[in-house]
Amino acid sequence: MASINEKQLLRISGLQTAESVAEKLKITRQSALNLVSRLKKAGHVVSSGGGKQKRIYTITTTKHRIKQEGLFDMINKYSPMKVVPLYDHQVHGRYTPEDALVDALETKNFRVILASMRLFGHINNWSKLYAVARKKDCWKKLCALYSVAKQFVRVRKMPKKYELNAGNGWVQITQLKTKNFPEISEKYKVYIPFNKQDMEEIK
Repeated sequence: MASINEKQLLRISGLQTAESVAEKLKITRQSALNLVSRLKKAGHVVSSGGGKQKRIYTITTTKHRIKQEGLFDMINKYSPMKVVPLYDHQVHGRYTPEDALVDALETKNFRVILASMRLFGHINNWSKLYAVARKKDCWKKLCALYSVAKQFVRVRKMPKKYELNAGNGWVQITQLKTKNFPEISEKYKVYIPFNKQDMEEIK
């Protein structure tokens, strides 16, 4: 694999193709592709095109800031129902499906919360989800959503020690005060805004 120094990086900065990088550095096309891949991982390259279009690389001597995957990225990664970001969600440190489920509830947005229910299939740390949700006072909402979700999509099994048997006082997930899935709604004292037709959209 070709290596590169600052002088060579400056020589290929700007809009390039694999062929133009190879020509400027007097290396093979495959070596140029390997080099561009390394530079991309280091934050020096943004690519565009591909497929029937020629792939173009924007190469810079300074590193691009790599945006971390946030709430809406996480939902769109795992859910067949895609959502438009409601705002620019900035995250710092490791961001997981556990964080995203709680953040989705915080939006109180019908579509965002519905789409986020697919994240129950990607929970790896129930203790973290429980701790974060308890901090935000939304654990029983998540228990209700989990109970609904597992009827329609594949979910990770919740350990029995985290199961909530009953709730005190009714709470809303969105602005809708509907009691869909009445057994679950009554058990947790949670107004569930989603019906069976809604749930079909995320299967």
